[in-house]
Amino acid sequence: MLFAFVSALAWVVAGPSHLARAAGECTASLCVLSASAANALYVHPGSIQVTGNILVNSTNSQAALVSGSTTVTANGGTIGGPAAPSGFATSGGGSYNPTPTNQPAATDPYAALAQCPAASACPTTPAAPYPSINHISGNQTINPGVYTSIANLAGTLTLNPGTYVVTTGITISGGKLTGTGVTIYLACPTYPTACAASTTGAFFTGQSGGKTALSAPTTGAFAGFSIIADRNNLAAVTVSGNGSWITGGGILYTASGKLTAATGGKASFTRAVVSTVETNGSNASQLSVIPTTGTLSITVPTTAGLGSAAPGNTVSSALGQVAVSDQRGLATSTWTTTVTATNFTTGGATSAETVTTANVAYWSGPATLTNGTVTATPGQNDASNKQALSSARTAFASTGNGNNSTSWSPTVVITLPAAAVVGTYTGTVTHSVA
Repeated sequence: MLFAFVSALAWVVAGPSHLARAAGECTASLCVLSASAANALYVHPGSIQVTGNILVNSTNSQAALVSGSTTVTANGGTIGGPAAPSGFATSGGGSYNPTPTNQPAATDPYAALAQCPAASACPTTPAAPYPSINHISGNQTINPGVYTSIANLAGTLTLNPGTYVVTTGITISGGKLTGTGVTIYLACPTYPTACAASTTGAFFTGQSGGKTALSAPTTGAFAGFSIIADRNNLAAVTVSGNGSWITGGGILYTASGKLTAATGGKASFTRAVVSTVETNGSNASQLSVIPTTGTLSITVPTTAGLGSAAPGNTVSSALGQVAVSDQRGLATSTWTTTVTATNFTTGGATSAETVTTANVAYWSGPATLTNGTVTATPGQNDASNKQALSSARTAFASTGNGNNSTSWSPTVVITLPAAAVVGTYTGTVTHSVA
């Protein structure tokens, strides 16, 4: 007895980018600007997951390296640069998806962006010497301005909307940093004088379980930007340690600096334009770049064959990947995926030619991939928790920050009635997200 399965369809409609760029500027989601660095993109191990394109400008004979059983992925896009494909190396099972292709180098897309103190979004107070914030417990809220340093060791430090210029560095170590409509500007100790060429200025570090959740301003000179570094600032934006994460909620722009995720740290932005990029120390280290389209969408398999079985027996099969992409850019985002089914029928759909939804069971299994800052909870973690689709069931639920995505591979199990007749049975399983 042959059973065929038909899944519901889903699609995403995305609008055009709001940023107009001259020819030759980098249009990729992840732009790695260094013209000559070895391992300008370096994964050893960890993962880099990007929605859109990845461009690595370096002409070095080893411009990129993925080492260890991990993958650099450009979902729906390309991976490339002038050194590709031969200069995009792998070792120890590393891979790229898709395969890198030769592409011309591109220029800094934000080279004309006015920087502090000239940009209209930059604060003009207080005067030097600039204050430092050292938050160690409880809750504290601060206002836009110029700061020597900002540190949070515990509790929650909230940034009111606006621009925060920091001259030596930001350290979020065990505490939480939050802010809506916020841009952080990494300057140098010489501020308001710009950083001299090849100067190490203010850094941004999340470590020891430190958590950062920001959303960028939607208007003004720095609209869309979460973190900007002086163009000559060599300092890194780093997240390190399990439980540490940075949800940028906007664009990261550090033309001379590095973006790093280490020993299980995770960071996500809507776009990243950096000099170099690296993950290391653990396969759990992750960098995600997911542009904001304002959409919450789901993609599902189109069809799946469940095989055959005799009446009174069961038949089951994995359906293929289901993926939810949350690109709404929310500081706090939640969604739930619901699964339903129709009866499976053959011939004239008489009672003997029908398998009712009470005999159609589903289990989601654990997440196979997550990107961004997200906690995804399966509705049915394993086969022992399978549920009949006689009513709507929760397949997956998620809470997170900023743009994120979750994928899983569910299984359908059908119990064939003893009185079922021979035939090809079809039905529909529908996933929906809200």
